[in-house]
Amino acid sequence: MPVTVDGAKPKAWEQQVKSFVRKRYAHLAEADAFPEGGADRARGAGYPARFIDGLPGRVASSYCGCGYLLDGVDLGGVRAAVELGCGAGLDARLLSERLGAEARLYAMDFAPRMLHRAREAFEGSRGGAHLHLLAGDMENIPLADGVADIVLANASFNLTVDKRRALCEAHRILKPGGRLAARELIREGELPVEIARDPQAWNASLGGVVEEAEWESLLAGAGFCDIDVSGHAPFRPVVSVRIHARKAVWRKGN
Repeated sequence: MPVTVDGAKPKAWEQQVKSFVRKRYAHLAEADAFPEGGADRARGAGYPARFIDGLPGRVASSYCGCGYLLDGVDLGGVRAAVELGCGAGLDARLLSERLGAEARLYAMDFAPRMLHRAREAFEGSRGGAHLHLLAGDMENIPLADGVADIVLANASFNLTVDKRRALCEAHRILKPGGRLAARELIREGELPVEIARDPQAWNASLGGVVEEAEWESLLAGAGFCDIDVSGHAPFRPVVSVRIHARKAVWRKGN
């Protein structure tokens, strides 16, 4: 993998990775080429069976996360939520139902064509939060500062090249005291060389996997506090974890 003198990945690499990611997820959406067994994997990850069974088949089969996103997440008092990397909308629909009609849900994805699938996920749903679909890059989120009570992501941050910037953006759009809840992947030791040096490995969330200590450092560097990494589960060749963190409430005199 080429690097600059200071060790940073060159812009050409970043652009190549982002192009691969966008094209792959656009293809998944258009060709309905999601990995087989999505509904069974969602049930196995802990999603309520009643919710999965009540979804249209195309929606249930589109699950591509690395765990149950709402595991341990308290949505009480949430009036504005943002999901980063919403994909085909399975998590967004569950979020919408849990939030209720008075809340707003911003569901964002890097691949505009995937948003058509996300809209499809809401066809026939009753009630729920006011849905706003956004096309955008997690490293440059098209939302104002302090709009969200909670930011959620399922196997999305690992698709970003610049995780520090993506986490800073998530922190920026949160209100003081707002929370980040994510399911992500970590590695324990080095990745195989063929994965680490292949920009297409980002397509499967593998190329961008970092160790747990680096996640904690990145989160703290972005301004998060009360960082908790838990729920470790095998997700070969890496590990799935639950990441919860909070944006501090700054008071006068701090």
